[in-house]
Amino acid sequence: MIVDKAGEVIADILTLSPSLAKIPSASALLDTSNFTFQAISYGKDSSAYNYHGHFSIYAQPDLGYPSGIYVRSFQLTDSVSSYQSSAIASAIPLYKLSPDFPSPLDTRLERGLCRTINTLQGVSGMDIGHCPNYAILSSFSSYYTFLGCFPASGNGTDYYVVSSYPSVTENWVDFNKRVAYSGTLESEYNTYGIMDSSGFLTFAPINGSRGKQAAITAQFTSGAVVSIEPTFSSTGQVDVIWRLRGGDAGALLLFGGIYHLGLWCLDVKQMLKDGHKPPFNFNPLNNIRKYRLFAKKTFSKDLLYIKDAYGLPGFNYLFEREEPMDGSDADTFIIYQWKIRFL
Repeated sequence: MIVDKAGEVIADILTLSPSLAKIPSASALLDTSNFTFQAISYGKDSSAYNYHGHFSIYAQPDLGYPSGIYVRSFQLTDSVSSYQSSAIASAIPLYKLSPDFPSPLDTRLERGLCRTINTLQGVSGMDIGHCPNYAILSSFSSYYTFLGCFPASGNGTDYYVVSSYPSVTENWVDFNKRVAYSGTLESEYNTYGIMDSSGFLTFAPINGSRGKQAAITAQFTSGAVVSIEPTFSSTGQVDVIWRLRGGDAGALLLFGGIYHLGLWCLDVKQMLKDGHKPPFNFNPLNNIRKYRLFAKKTFSKDLLYIKDAYGLPGFNYLFEREEPMDGSDADTFIIYQWKIRFL
């Protein structure tokens, strides 16, 4: 759904005075990149921000627990294990899995409160309406494993899927017996610095026909791309394409899955009010960019829903090892393609 804020972007384009070209300090406002698609974000139901990996009763460093993402799976068997956000929701009486329906008036992906509140650690997260990326903030190095929603780069982030809740005072030696499976997830987004702490995945500077070529060759390490076919003048179709690799996908699943996708443009007026001047460069650690929601997609089923197969633990193979479970040589990362038509 294209939301009302998209109309504001178009109105800004149509009312921008060409005379700014004669003013050196303002001419950069006429750069067309200021009004193109600039970010993708992932969202989920508001309840999820205090369940799944956000529910950090497990994270007890004082009892010798190693740092990592801890979740309980309600669908464990003796030999095959996975993780499903819907199974967690159905097993917890207070959890209502109901992502917000899309509305033209939406300015964020989820209208409800999306703040992770952890009284045990005395930490409260951001409320931005979609999945944040605390892993790149050094000031949250002790808390990002439950604030979410992406793993770290480099050595990655350990995860532990357990079969049952621990007691409040249970030490790691005893608790480790409850671990069904575990491993390490590494973020591609954070490795290449293409996502800021608010969870905005930036766009690569290659668009149009070059963006199409980048998509064909799966060159997504600079961000999402805009691909335009030669028939654009008659079809008005623009393809937005990006990649979600196993490490980032696995972490998103452990933190509650994907039920929303957001497409964002720059909020140029707000950045000017904040005292910023173009060019509005992207910086993952100190991003001055403000965004305006252009379109959103909402799903009733988790986009990361998986079922175990071939007697193998699906989560471990797909998201950590990034290996297909059928023994083939196929790549396991996800490519998303969002078609926008301008009529």
